[in-house]
Formats: sequence, structure tokens, C-alpha cells
Amino acid sequence: MVSRSSTEAEYRSLAAVTADILWIQTLQELAVPHITPLVLCDNSSAVQLAHNPVLHARTKHMELDVFFVQEKVLTKQLAVQHIPGTDQWADLLTKPLSPTRFAYLSSKTQCC
Repeated sequence: MVSRSSTEAEYRSLAAVTADILWIQTLQELAVPHITPLVLCDNSSAVQLAHNPVLHARTKHMELDVFFVQEKVLTKQLAVQHIPGTDQWADLLTKPLSPTRFAYLSSKTQCC
């Protein structure tokens, strides 16, 4: 699918992640405690779209994704927060990084 903006691309990814999270939660045999999942997104427009129940003219062509994610956010089944692009941990696995940047991001992922 061709996206018309970075917000649309990020929002479509957000909808896909939401669907994956809901699928994982349905797997009762894993016996994973259900807490409200937190999704971090580096696109502030996509985060605002997830929290704003008003449908804008520019989002009309992606209406199903918008309603799907907004419903989960409004019913507290999902939390969506903005994370600056500089703190994006996924960059460790998806982008070529300088040794300094790699060391910085990998130090943030160590919890214990």
C-alpha cells in the first residue's frame, strides 16, 4: 500500500501493532498477565490521531485503521505515547548506527 504521508504510514503500522497485540492477548494458554500495553510511536501526529476521536478529512481514506486504534485507546485496552526519534530503541535493529549511538541506545535497553 502506498502512503500519502509519514503520519499515514506510521498510523497504519500502529493499527497493525494493535491487531498483533490483541491477537497475543487472546492466547490464553500463554498465561501472560494482561496489563494495558504501551505502544511508543515517534510520530507525534499519529499519536494525536490515536487520542482524538474526531475524524479529519485527510484521514478519510484510512478510516478503518483510525477507528480501530481509537476504540482501543478510548476503552483503555491500549496506551499510545510519543517517544522522540532519538530515543527509539528499534533503531538498534533497523538502522546503521555509529558506535557511540549504538552504545547509547543499547545501554538504555538493559533493565537490570
